[in-house]
This record gives sequence, C-alpha cells and structure tokens, in this order.
Amino acid sequence: MRKAEINALGRVFAAEVDGCLPYQSKSKIYNKLHEDGLVQPMERQFPWGPMQVSVRGWQLTHAGRYLYCSQC
Repeated sequence: MRKAEINALGRVFAAEVDGCLPYQSKSKIYNKLHEDGLVQPMERQFPWGPMQVSVRGWQLTHAGRYLYCSQC
C-alpha cells in the first residue's frame, strides 16, 4: 500500500475519531480505496429549520480501519 493511500485512510480515521463523519473529499484516491473495499460512501442528514441538509462523503469499512491501524 502506498503512503498516499495510508494518509488518505488516516484523514478519514481522524474525522471518525473526532465525530465529524462523513469525511468530504473529491480526491480520486477515495474512489480507488472504495474499489478496494477500504472506504464506503456515506450520507448524513441534518435538520435545518423546516428543511434538511444532506452531506455526502466517506467512511471507513472494518477492513480500512484494520489496515490503517496495522500500519501504525
């Protein structure tokens, strides 16, 4: 696994620990990590007055968490 992929997993892991999921990014590396089964798309809805705001991004799978934590 390349260092860029480990760093990308680390950014999603940090967002997960901070409680800021989904991690939003337009980087193409997350599409590759999704194909490898390490991250998955996530959508979260927040109420805002009479409307709702939808936020889309990425979250780690169990395989992604294991792989990232085993690199430390």
